[in-house]
Amino acid sequence: MQINPFIHAARQGRNEFGVYVAVFILVFIANLLGSIPGAWAMVTWKDDPQALPVYLITSLMLLGFVASLVVLWLCVKHLHKRNPLTMITPTGVVNWPRVLRSAALWMVCSALVETATYLLFPDKYQFSLNLKDFLPSLVVAIVLLPLQTSFEELFFRGYLLQGIGSWNLWAGIIITSTVFGLAHSFNDEIEAVGSLGLAMVYYIGVGLFFALLGVIDKSLELPLGIHLANNLYAFLLVGYPSSSVPSSTVWMTTELNFPLMVTQWVVVMALYLLLAKKVVGLQLTAKPTS
Repeated sequence: MQINPFIHAARQGRNEFGVYVAVFILVFIANLLGSIPGAWAMVTWKDDPQALPVYLITSLMLLGFVASLVVLWLCVKHLHKRNPLTMITPTGVVNWPRVLRSAALWMVCSALVETATYLLFPDKYQFSLNLKDFLPSLVVAIVLLPLQTSFEELFFRGYLLQGIGSWNLWAGIIITSTVFGLAHSFNDEIEAVGSLGLAMVYYIGVGLFFALLGVIDKSLELPLGIHLANNLYAFLLVGYPSSSVPSSTVWMTTELNFPLMVTQWVVVMALYLLLAKKVVGLQLTAKPTS
């Protein structure tokens, strides 16, 4: 069977099971400790929505991801003794312009689908731009959101997918996609959806798409761009009620219409894949090889 160099990057350096357990525990502790300021901010905000500015709340909430990314990076470098960038590409050489093109393509596809949705259902949107909150939020998004999305991609689709996938590819894809979905089970919007199972179908499906894309492309360059663009879009352009991360957006939907949101995401994904060969050089004829 043909070897996938992205998955087998896990074979570089030390890859004993005990090392993976130690890294998992250290990253979990870092996330837990880093999330304390954000938890305090959320409790304060829910008690009094005027107590803290929205951009400060978001900044504090994202600290857990920053701490986790730093610890993951140091663990791969010093415990696994391999280049942390091999979690992105097997050679450790990352084509950052390609990452940005992937983000731009997803952003454009999202805007096109959102515009079509607005034309069909204009009553579902309201203009919500508040420059006093938006401009600081823009700075927060530029500085911290790339770290948040990078951690999730490196941990789930880089570290864990490579580690489990080097043993069994499909086990790696399924397990990491499921864990990614479950990691979002505490999001505030779950209650608004009304069904944990329905929400998990979406989140696990997103994780599955990212995992398959990484395996087929043999790198995380495209998922890194998509994940960043997706979160930037929701954080700055079009938000929705019950979002797990408060933000100041240009537009706000009047309700969280989950079936509509899933439909939009699927259409955006289809558009992205349709244009990806020309824009980012994705070869969809490739098969997920282990």
